[in-house]
Amino acid sequence: MFDPRNQTDKDVEFAKGMNTYFKNSIGTVMDKLRNFTKYVPRQTLSLFLAKHELFKNILNVHGHIIECGIFLGGGLMTWAQLSAIYEPYNHTRRIVGFDTFTGFPKLSHKDKEDQIIGAKEGGLTTNAYDDIKECIRLYDLNRPIGHIPRVEIVKGDAIETIPKYVENNPHLVVALLYLDFDLYEPTKVAIETFLPRMPKGSIIAFDELNQASWPGETLAVLETIGLRNLRIKRFTFTPQLSFAILE
Repeated sequence: MFDPRNQTDKDVEFAKGMNTYFKNSIGTVMDKLRNFTKYVPRQTLSLFLAKHELFKNILNVHGHIIECGIFLGGGLMTWAQLSAIYEPYNHTRRIVGFDTFTGFPKLSHKDKEDQIIGAKEGGLTTNAYDDIKECIRLYDLNRPIGHIPRVEIVKGDAIETIPKYVENNPHLVVALLYLDFDLYEPTKVAIETFLPRMPKGSIIAFDELNQASWPGETLAVLETIGLRNLRIKRFTFTPQLSFAILE
């Protein structure tokens, strides 16, 4: 999770410079997208590579990919693109994302309020629902069997929408659960609801585990699965993402 307090003067200079460079550099928008490594921050590319490794680990595990916390859609569409590349004809796999798109509905007493990083009621608002719907429409034009839905987004408070989604989809099996709600209550509901539907070999991944600014995710894991029941691993090239393969 981005925290401006951790940024050096060079980090700020890089961000400002890259914004200007991307806007003014040669080529059309499509040219720039095709040469994306000229522009994407190293940290973002590292996180993408980590998610690529997670995806390869669940490629032969049956079930959906659940993204808990969509924000602007980069993570959601990472899973979608990888699925289209590695398993273009797997029409049984869906990428399902949950988000309010209006920021955090509330914080519990087990979360830590922090105005600077958006840890507050209404924090991290994106209003990105329609934007991501259009992204999904274009994505479907550029993959095999695009007439069969692959990506689904569920809008609303996850405490309510997750149980309702499972009730309406009794067939659901989960191959990958990516927890990025940041907060205690929705994370706890996600674990309690989806974990019984995760077979051996499936993966539960954490975006804020062991992060002082976001204690809710760790507390939710402690009160549901229990840390001692998981073999939690990490990648050497990106600090925040951790995961466990269910055994």
